[in-house]
Amino acid sequence: VKNRKGFIKLALKHGAQLVPVFSFGENELFDQMENPAGSHLRRLQNRLQSIMGIAMPLFHARGVFQYSFGLIPYRKSIHTIVGKPIPVSQTACPSSEDIDALHTVYLQSLMELFEENKTTYGLEKDQHLTFI
Repeated sequence: VKNRKGFIKLALKHGAQLVPVFSFGENELFDQMENPAGSHLRRLQNRLQSIMGIAMPLFHARGVFQYSFGLIPYRKSIHTIVGKPIPVSQTACPSSEDIDALHTVYLQSLMELFEENKTTYGLEKDQHLTFI
């Protein structure tokens, strides 16, 4: 989300409010295969990322009839928190400064939403949201 600004530009063009939303518990649905630096898997993932533009993780969770391995998510709760809408003034042709300013406000609102709710949903006080 750090470099994704297309939704900000659309919100400005149409005057649509932005609503920060964060879901706690999504990271516990699957386990990711270990891929330390220098491993064959890491090299394959880096190669695919250079071709496709995204890194393809290898993941697993539970199976249909057993819980040791499969592609069905673990049974974990997901709690989705919806923040206060951010008012947006309609701008027919938003400048990059307008987009950057609103993007900063959106990221700040998302961070505040996370910080206000993290301890309620099992995270530690010293854990913080990092945008990549």
